[in-house]
Amino acid sequence: MDLLALLSKEAIAVRRNLGLVVVLLILIPGALAGGTVVFEQTIPQDVPVGLVAEGDASSDEVDITRAGITAFSTPETYDSSEEATEALQREEVYIVVHVPGDLMEPGSEANYTVTSDRAFVPFEEPVNESAGVIESEFDSSLPADVAVESEGIGEERSLSEFLVPTGLFAFVALYGLVYLPYQLHSERLVLDRLQTESRLETVVASKLLFYGLLLVVPVGVITAVTSWLGYSVAAFSPMALGVVALTFVLLASTGLAVLFLLKLRKTALFVNLGLTLGVFALSSLVYPVGFFSSTQTTISRALPTHYSAITLRSALLRDTPPSVYADYLLWLAGSAGVSLIVLLLTIALYRRRR
Repeated sequence: MDLLALLSKEAIAVRRNLGLVVVLLILIPGALAGGTVVFEQTIPQDVPVGLVAEGDASSDEVDITRAGITAFSTPETYDSSEEATEALQREEVYIVVHVPGDLMEPGSEANYTVTSDRAFVPFEEPVNESAGVIESEFDSSLPADVAVESEGIGEERSLSEFLVPTGLFAFVALYGLVYLPYQLHSERLVLDRLQTESRLETVVASKLLFYGLLLVVPVGVITAVTSWLGYSVAAFSPMALGVVALTFVLLASTGLAVLFLLKLRKTALFVNLGLTLGVFALSSLVYPVGFFSSTQTTISRALPTHYSAITLRSALLRDTPPSVYADYLLWLAGSAGVSLIVLLLTIALYRRRR
């Protein structure tokens, strides 16, 4: 065959797989390019910050502090240090500013305390910068002599330790959204035969159960490697295993639902790959939502994977009881249940269209 004939053959092949080509060459690059709009800045300018009145600090002094930090944060007032600390551990806020009294007394000493969570390593430098901004701005504009102290809660962590739950989450996402649908897609030619011996729902349930149980292996590997490296990471804690299981059910059910919705075509695998990239970009796996645009903040906080990432990070790195994250876990469990229902509906639709 000459070159023109070979090119014609390739064009015919592209036409036969038009859906796959559209996803691969148009939708995924478009999503990657369009996704950059949520990263409007690299320096945090809308960070959730908690405010707590200390000692005899008045509501006016809290309001003054709020006005002074609004330029780089979204302040939220808490009634007690305990509530603010819990919000810090839940990653509702990333800094807690303790407001002193006597801010308006000339010559008096007013000491702010800026508290952060040591487990959230990427925010260490922004915390120091924020403390510096508070001290310089308030000391020059308020009658009192203002000083700022920084303190951390929780165990000191390295960036390598911080990235362990991020890596585990990324693995579960790829495993559930890409690998499991690929396994089922590779068996599409024998599915009809399997349906004569068992229901399709049973076949899918067996795969979810089998590959879900296999997740114990990578969790064990992570535990062994991090232990060898000297990291203190609780990958086998009940909360960590529960979050991994719920996240797998949520993402694997979603990936399989896409596969059945697209009639087990290869196109579904690329759609799932695009979904995986979206999960990575929009779940705030490394940086807090305040680092990015208000658009991503809204999207992230609507996604169950965002709360999955937080609870998994807390289970591995923080010594915090699961009850602190009860509503996060409930939202994750509810989302996993909904994804299973959607999967059953797409299986029924696939069977009806065959």
